[in-house]
Amino acid sequence: MKRARVVVALLVVVGVGLVLSGFFAGATEEPAVDDVADDRLIEVDGDYRLWPYTSRSRTVEGRTLAINVVFHADAETTRAAIEGDPAADWEETSPNESEATADDDQVREFVGRDWRDAHSSLRYSYVEGPTGGAWLTETFELHDGAYLGVRDHLRAYESPDGTYTAIQAHEEYYDWFRLRHTVPDIDAPATRLVDEFVESDRATDVRREYRGIDGGRSDGWLSVIELAAAATLAGALLRRRTREAAADLLRRLRTDAGRHAAAATLGLALGAVLVGVRVAGVTLEAALPGASPKAIAAPLYLALALGLPALVVWRAPRSDPAAAALAVVVGLGGGFLADFAALGVAVPPALIVHRVALLAALGVVAIGRAAADRPVAVAGLAAWAVGLALPLMDVI
Repeated sequence: MKRARVVVALLVVVGVGLVLSGFFAGATEEPAVDDVADDRLIEVDGDYRLWPYTSRSRTVEGRTLAINVVFHADAETTRAAIEGDPAADWEETSPNESEATADDDQVREFVGRDWRDAHSSLRYSYVEGPTGGAWLTETFELHDGAYLGVRDHLRAYESPDGTYTAIQAHEEYYDWFRLRHTVPDIDAPATRLVDEFVESDRATDVRREYRGIDGGRSDGWLSVIELAAAATLAGALLRRRTREAAADLLRRLRTDAGRHAAAATLGLALGAVLVGVRVAGVTLEAALPGASPKAIAAPLYLALALGLPALVVWRAPRSDPAAAALAVVVGLGGGFLADFAALGVAVPPALIVHRVALLAALGVVAIGRAAADRPVAVAGLAAWAVGLALPLMDVI
C-alpha cells in the first residue's frame, strides 16, 4: 500500500510537471504586433530607420529576438572588425545545412578548443527609408562555439545605404529533448562582443543608448560601436565554461557504490549516457565538418529516448525499489545538472520542470521493475513517452 502511494505521487509529479512545462513555455511568448508601425522604428544612421527585431517570416507576427548591437559601418567593415583578431575563432554560419563546407585553413585553436562551421534558421529584419520599407535577410552570420553544444551566434543586417550594420547577438545551446536550439540569453553575448571594443584602438566610441525597445528579450538599450577608420579590426566572444560538476557527480556516486552497487551502476550509466551524448555530438560535429548536425543528432537522440529507459528496465530489477528510484534521480538528475553546467547557460524554467517530470517518469519505471510490478513500470514508460513527445510537438 505504501509503495502504491509513492507511485501515485510520482505519477502526479510527472503529470503536473509536464503541464507546468507547457505553462512556463507559453508564458515566455512575446505578444504579436499587427504592423511595423512608425513608432516601432528607430533612427540609427543614414536614411533608413530600423525595426529593432528579427522575425521568422517577412511579417511582424514572426518576431523573435531584439537587435542589441549596432556598428556604424557597412557589413564588410563590421565583419572584418569581428573576425580580424587571430585570437578569435569566428566562422561563417551557413543558413543552408546542405551547403555547409569545411575549410581547414579557417579552423584555429582557441582556449584549447576547435571551432567549426555551424548552421542556423533564416531570420529577417526590416528597414524603412526614402523608397519605402524592405525586409532584409542576414547579410552575414557568425558563430563562436559548437552547434551541438553551446555557442554565441550573431546575425547581421546591413542597411541598404551601408551606413550601419545591425547585429542580433544571442547565446544558444542544443537541447537534446527538444532537438533544436534554446536561447537562454541575449544580453551576455552582446556584452561579450561589445567588451572587445571597449578601450580599444579598433573603435573610436562604444556606448549604450536607451531606445525603449520593448519585447524580444530586450532591456530597452542598444549598444552602439563607432569603428576606427584604420584600426586593427578584431573581435571575440570569450567564455569560460566549467565542467567541474561532472567530476563532482562521479565522486558522489562512487561514495554510495559499496552499499548499493547495482543501483549505483544504474545511476552512473544514466548520467554517463546523457553527458556522453553531448560529448559525442560535439566531437562528431568537429570530426565530420561536412555532415549535417541534424544527421549526427538523430541517432544520438535515440540513445537518449530509448537507451535511458532500456537501462532502467535492464538494471533496476537488481536493486531494491527505493535505491533504484534514488539512482535514477541522482544519476540522471546529476547528468542534467552536469550538462547544463558544462554549457554554462541559464536554463529556462520550463525546461527545468520538464526535466524533473522526466526524472519522475523514469523513477516510476525503476520502482515498477525493481518491485516486479508490471503495471507500474508500464505507467512510467507511458509517462516517459509523453514527456518526450511534448517538446517535439513544440508544446514545451
